[in-house]
Amino acid sequence: MKKKIPGYIGVCLLILAILAGCSETQPSEQPIVKETETANTITVAVDGSTFLPDATKSIKRDFSEGLTLKKALLNSGLVDFTADGKRIQSVGEVSLDSSLSWAVKLNGKDIEQDYWDMELHAKDEVIIYVKAADSGGDGVAYQTTLLKVSGGNIMPNLNRQYAGVYVQECTVRDVLKSSGIVRMSENNKFVVSVENVTPRMNQRWVIMVNEKELMENGLDMKLNPRDAVKLELTNAS
Repeated sequence: MKKKIPGYIGVCLLILAILAGCSETQPSEQPIVKETETANTITVAVDGSTFLPDATKSIKRDFSEGLTLKKALLNSGLVDFTADGKRIQSVGEVSLDSSLSWAVKLNGKDIEQDYWDMELHAKDEVIIYVKAADSGGDGVAYQTTLLKVSGGNIMPNLNRQYAGVYVQECTVRDVLKSSGIVRMSENNKFVVSVENVTPRMNQRWVIMVNEKELMENGLDMKLNPRDAVKLELTNAS
């Protein structure tokens, strides 16, 4: 038995050497796979910045030859264009009033709408962001007010958000009237319709600020930057 021990030890050492050799090659394989995956994708991101910080997100999409900037925006599932296809109408559920506009950067450089048919390359980064219509790209920081529209249980598919530049001393009534989607009564005290939706006899549009329902005189409430006004269609109690 004692004569067989050295041979047994030798076999064990040989097996350990083989296993050690296999384990040494394992780490070098992972970066190669990761690099290949990165090389075949592009990034499409939404930068809400100070305007819409909650809208910030980033996704990756497969790259293919001939892919244009506009096609990448469409394929992202984040962007809806205007009927003429020349401007971004909304990103996600967010639309902008006339004081703001959607803009696009490619690898950190602003790209005007006339050049959205340019072809992309692998690893390109497309960023959709918000800028003030009168900013001229001067980098001025603006704050916003947000108008949310919800169909509630009555119209669950109606969910939109409208953002605009915050105006000092603006009221709830000011935001509703300037939105372009809300029709007020002649005395500007009641909401008649929203998004062309007029409540039935047993329904009404409830007005809230930061998820708290307003009282009858709440339309004169002055808003703060980033306050959210919400209109929700509900059954009248």
